[in-house]
Amino acid sequence: MLGLLIIGFEVVAQVTKSVSGIVTTFKQIPLNKVKVIAVKSGKFAYTDSSGLFVLQSFEKDILKVSASGFAERKIQVGKQNTYMIDLPYRDNVKNFNDAVSKGHVSNIVLKQAIDSKQLKNVKDYSKYNSIYELITSEVNEVSVKGTGIFNKKIRSMSLSPQVLYVVNERVVPDLSFVNTADVKTIEFIDGVGTTMWGMQGANGVLKITLK
Repeated sequence: MLGLLIIGFEVVAQVTKSVSGIVTTFKQIPLNKVKVIAVKSGKFAYTDSSGLFVLQSFEKDILKVSASGFAERKIQVGKQNTYMIDLPYRDNVKNFNDAVSKGHVSNIVLKQAIDSKQLKNVKDYSKYNSIYELITSEVNEVSVKGTGIFNKKIRSMSLSPQVLYVVNERVVPDLSFVNTADVKTIEFIDGVGTTMWGMQGANGVLKITLK
């Protein structure tokens, strides 16, 4: 009985403290209606339109931060009382719809953030004099011979290893019309990733997306 009383006293004796913070995404966009739980104290709160929350937690508690469409995070409560918490966002249709429908962020603001991030990740290929020079320098899996592009892996001695050209999701016969300054992304797809193109993509697919 004495042992139980001591344990009970220690639990009651735990001191709570007020913890506040701001929850964002893309390092700067405040998220509304995000649930923040102090796991040990059991207290929870929701962020307001400024991303701000305030709740009571124990010392060395853990804050579990979750919002539909965003990756969940767990934050160890330390000596400080204020926390800046950024929730990662991975862009796909489901995550976009969940984040907007649950009121975490507006449709317009989220779309602008996604577009801005994509623009920052776009490489400048205008330094290359031709699309073939660009491919030679940027795509290691293929070789360029004149205006033909070939998979470096030889799969058949009787068939040409020329790859399939796809520009903006459309199969094209050649790439000479592509201006390097207009290239947003370029990638070589091989193996099971070429399934959607059937036998056409047997030697791999050189996929280009224009700005």
